[in-house]
Amino acid sequence: MRPLLRLPLLLLPALALLVARPARAAAPVTVTVLQTSDVHGRLLPWDYSRARPDDVGLARIATRVAAIRRETPNVLLLDGGDTIQGSPLGYLHARRPEGRKDPMSEAMSAMRYDAMAVGNHEFNYGLDVLRRAQADASFPWLSANTLNAADRSPAFPEYVVKTFGKVRVGVLGLTTPNVPGWEPEKNRPGLTWEDPVETARRLVPVLRGRERCDVVVVLIHSGLEVDLASGKPDDTAHENRVAALARSVPGVDLILTGHTHRRLNLVRVEGVPVTQPGRWGEALARVDLKLARASGRWKVVEVTGELLPSDGSVPADPGIERIAAPHHARALAHMEEVLARAEEPLPAAAARLGDSPLLDLVNEIQRSAAGSDLSMTSLLPGWSYAGLPAGEIRVRDVYALYPYENELSVLEVDGAILRECLENAAGFYADAAWEAGRLVVKPKAGVPPYSFDAVQGVEYRIDPTAPLGARVKDLTWKGRPVRPEDRFTLAVNAYRAQGSGGYVALKRARVLRSASTEIRELLMERLRQMGTVPATVDRNWVVAPDVVWAQPPGSPRSAAPVN
Repeated sequence: MRPLLRLPLLLLPALALLVARPARAAAPVTVTVLQTSDVHGRLLPWDYSRARPDDVGLARIATRVAAIRRETPNVLLLDGGDTIQGSPLGYLHARRPEGRKDPMSEAMSAMRYDAMAVGNHEFNYGLDVLRRAQADASFPWLSANTLNAADRSPAFPEYVVKTFGKVRVGVLGLTTPNVPGWEPEKNRPGLTWEDPVETARRLVPVLRGRERCDVVVVLIHSGLEVDLASGKPDDTAHENRVAALARSVPGVDLILTGHTHRRLNLVRVEGVPVTQPGRWGEALARVDLKLARASGRWKVVEVTGELLPSDGSVPADPGIERIAAPHHARALAHMEEVLARAEEPLPAAAARLGDSPLLDLVNEIQRSAAGSDLSMTSLLPGWSYAGLPAGEIRVRDVYALYPYENELSVLEVDGAILRECLENAAGFYADAAWEAGRLVVKPKAGVPPYSFDAVQGVEYRIDPTAPLGARVKDLTWKGRPVRPEDRFTLAVNAYRAQGSGGYVALKRARVLRSASTEIRELLMERLRQMGTVPATVDRNWVVAPDVVWAQPPGSPRSAAPVN
């Protein structure tokens, strides 16, 4: 038998005190989550379309991030997607990489991003360009709801888990499910999208359970589908799923959103903290999660947040400037090329109130390139866009007019589809009334200005005072009424051909062909050929002889987020 351990009697009181003393409580831990989203290729604080400095860009965000890392050790840096597309700098690299890494991936790797959610605009240049940019990044591109159609397996990493001391943080990445509604099949071959709410229902328990995460962050390239003030749903649930996710998926501590270009400074949706940092690197979202340990587990006990702007008080990071330098120089030279001269200004102010030289220019170039009967386009920039100036028209002016890399599609439509499209456009007007002989209208709340399309090749009139669905009057083709069974060829951009912007009738149209040349390139080539651009308009459609906006375009009430 082993002898009993004997302790001197003098040690027994001290031992009793040691045994009776409770274990020291774990000190609280703060995890600082930083987020950018919808940077759209803006590396530097520069506006390429206006050729002047701007309060945007990842270089200023990098300065913010470095300062925060100096003050706190537990930093998680994330991006909400729509990253590689949207600026001349990114476009030129995607089309002619010249042996260099993707500039956004290289800069974000230098900043030590922890993860990025895949955005819909990542697919704009096709899957090969996307995968190349993904390979250039030192951080994972997450999208748990983007699946390989053949076997429903994940096409991207689903989540990442980061450890801060003994605290485990899981980040689930998700993408708006409406990518097929915008992107042609050739840009997303073999892929399909699951509702991100269903994906989160499946994977949040995995993060909480098998991955033993104390904190679950959802990083989603999608926005809110409800009005924050009233709680009423809007008509964007096909692409925005954040409110449904907050309502339906328990166990989420924070939702980092994007896609809608909003600036949300930590609001609560269904009790879940939600934030969004705007677009183009105009702000950095900061969220501090304070955790305390109780009953053997870490729990979030306090959430605070702020949006940190990229204004002139924030210097650009020299390291990011060095990465951007060769790409920026190439973009600047490209944007200053003179294409043609305008005899007089082609203004945008009234282009959504009646036919205009600006829309006619785009429509005529589309129709000529497609050899089609009709062409349909919208004025893609927002309300603040002024139009093409008189005098020299440069590449940067065309980027301002047509900021997206849309390709041209040629469809066969019947008269019924055509009328449905025009009625959808006519739904852009709200609260129309005659006042002192003038028709005063408002844009419909929540409808982006680029959702109003005009058609060239037919004649028609819009009556905003008529009921929805019955506003298009006197629709004629070569002087005779358009019948439902009539057939036309129609040139549209590839997004519209997918039924985007409410033009779902186009899904019933037959696709005759799709061009690989982008519409912006077609515009630039045609302008080079024209040399001189006249301010002509055929006035094939009208709203009223004297129609005005109830409120000047560009005012906060009229503004709408850009996709």
